[in-house]
Amino acid sequence: MTIFMLKSLLSLLVLAFAAYSMYTMFEVFGKEVQAERVARLKRRHHISGWSSVLLVVIISYLCISFLAASRAEPSPRAALHILLSLAFAGVFVLKVLFVRVYRQFYGTTKTIGIGLGIVIFVLVGLSAGVYLTASRFGRDLTMDKSAYYALRGPFLAVRQIGTPAIAIRTDRMSIARGRALFLSRCSACHDPESSTTKVGPGLKGLLKNPVLPISKNPATAESIRFQLRQPRGIMPSFAYLSDDEMNDLIAYLNTL
Repeated sequence: MTIFMLKSLLSLLVLAFAAYSMYTMFEVFGKEVQAERVARLKRRHHISGWSSVLLVVIISYLCISFLAASRAEPSPRAALHILLSLAFAGVFVLKVLFVRVYRQFYGTTKTIGIGLGIVIFVLVGLSAGVYLTASRFGRDLTMDKSAYYALRGPFLAVRQIGTPAIAIRTDRMSIARGRALFLSRCSACHDPESSTTKVGPGLKGLLKNPVLPISKNPATAESIRFQLRQPRGIMPSFAYLSDDEMNDLIAYLNTL
């Protein structure tokens, strides 16, 4: 299971707990119910609410670990997700203070609770909703930027995992096709004859260096294929290239 898939499933649990928390809140404040049932509903509301918070903390840790390991620049959608998450944390703390300390503001907690529920719904839609839809519920990994990472170590550090080794082609036809592909798709941004940066870094000696110039992943055919499918920064994705085209391109890059 990839990190994004795990995060998405946990997000759905958060949504379920949040929905139940809102239901118990509406039952308590929106109906005339017996005191015994009110106490029971409040107890369940607290349990579901704190369960949501615990899951949010776990999900946040997974997101931060992935960003730290991949060194990826957050997309606009991810940036919005981060801002909403910070807003959720701040408003939740405010609600707890109003319930526990500043009880003169207790009446506002109903509105705050509804707001938190809406924020959670939007957060889950931006993350789990988008991922599960685009990946066909995890069956398509081509758009999953965590597909090459796994949770490892006592602190759940996210580290790149190995993939089956790709044999680099060395025949002249593959190299020629790769060169033509490079000239048509890559040469506007990358200089094959030096390490000088144009739009992107120069690629001279690309596969002879220990690491790739931007991602710092090992300089292997597998890393190049990963970079082509899931690029960092302003580099566009080349996931539309076939396996043969990628192999031809890597064959040419191996000659630089």
